[in-house]
Amino acid sequence: MKNQQGKERFTASRKQIHRMAAIVAMLKKREWVKMREIVRALDRTEFETGAYLACCNRTIQRDIRVLKEEYQAPVEYSKKEAAYTLTDKEWSFQVPALLNADELLAVMLGGKISLDLFPECISARVRRAVDEILRYNESEAITEELMDSLKVLLPGAAVPSEIFETVFEAWRSRRLLRISYMDEDGQRTLRDIEPHALVFHEMRWSVKGVCRLRKDVRTFHVSGMLAVQLLEQTFKPSPSIIASVTPDGFLDYGRERNVVIRLNPAGRQFASLHVLHSGQSFALGDDGFFIMNVPSVPLELLVPWILRQQGNAEPLSPPAAVEAVKAAVRRLADVCRIL
Repeated sequence: MKNQQGKERFTASRKQIHRMAAIVAMLKKREWVKMREIVRALDRTEFETGAYLACCNRTIQRDIRVLKEEYQAPVEYSKKEAAYTLTDKEWSFQVPALLNADELLAVMLGGKISLDLFPECISARVRRAVDEILRYNESEAITEELMDSLKVLLPGAAVPSEIFETVFEAWRSRRLLRISYMDEDGQRTLRDIEPHALVFHEMRWSVKGVCRLRKDVRTFHVSGMLAVQLLEQTFKPSPSIIASVTPDGFLDYGRERNVVIRLNPAGRQFASLHVLHSGQSFALGDDGFFIMNVPSVPLELLVPWILRQQGNAEPLSPPAAVEAVKAAVRRLADVCRIL
C-alpha cells in the first residue's frame, strides 16, 4: 500500500508495535534510559499468552529508528549519558489498533455486512477503515476465502448515493436536514427534520425523528427524498424516539389490533420467518390448520404479507383487515383481466 506521495507505506508487525509502545512508555517516565534497561524491561514484558517482547540490542535500535523515521518520535541518543531520551514528554505514540482473533473477526464481519448493506458512499469509508486495521493485524483463521464465502444477499441501493451520504452525515453529526419529500400519496413538501434514528427496515433505509413542519415525530423513507440539504443547526438526540424504533413500533401507520389469521403448515412456516409482531402466537387446530394471533399490525404491512402467501394465509378478524385484503385481491384481479 502506498501513501499520498507514492511511497510504500510502512507496516509494523503486532509484536513490533507492542515493543515500540513499551519503549515510548519508558522514555516518558524517565529522563534517560540505557539500552540494558530497555532490554531488561522487554524481557519482563509478556506479549499476549506464551510469547514475550524479549529481543536483542539490534532489534531495539531498529525499533527506535522506526519510531523516529516513521512516527516522527523526538528520540535522541547521548553518547555522554550512553542513553536515550524523549525530548518532548508530551509527544504521543499513536498506536494502531491491535486486535485479538475475536476482535479482528468482529471487525471483518462488521465490515463485510457494511459493504453489502450501505451504498458506496459509506461502504467505501468502511472499506478504507478495515484495510487500515488489517495493516497491523493478521489471523490465520480469517482468510479472504472465508470472508468471500459469507454472503449478504441484498438488492442494490435504491437511492442516489449523494442523497444517502447527506442523510447519513446529518444523522451522524446530529444536524438538521432539509428535505424535498414525496410521500406515498405523491404529495411533495419541503421540511426540516431532526434525524434521531437511521433505520434499515423492510429492505429500505428510513429516518425517524422530529418534523419541524408538523411539530411531531415522523418517519421518512430515504427513497422518498427528492433533494436534501445539510443545515448548520444541531439538535439533541431523544432517547424516547430512539427507543421507539422496534420491529413492532417503528412505522407511524395506524394499527389493527387483535388480528386473527388462519394458516396451513406452509403459512405457519412463512409466519415464523416473516414476523408481523414479536408477540404473535400460534395454536394448532384439530383440522391441521394454525390460528395465528397478532396483537397489532398496520394494514400497510398485513395486506402484502397475506398476498405473498398465495392462499396459505386467510385473515379472519377484525373485519377491517379482512375487507382490506379482499379489496387488494379485487384490484389485483381487475389488473390481471386488463392484461
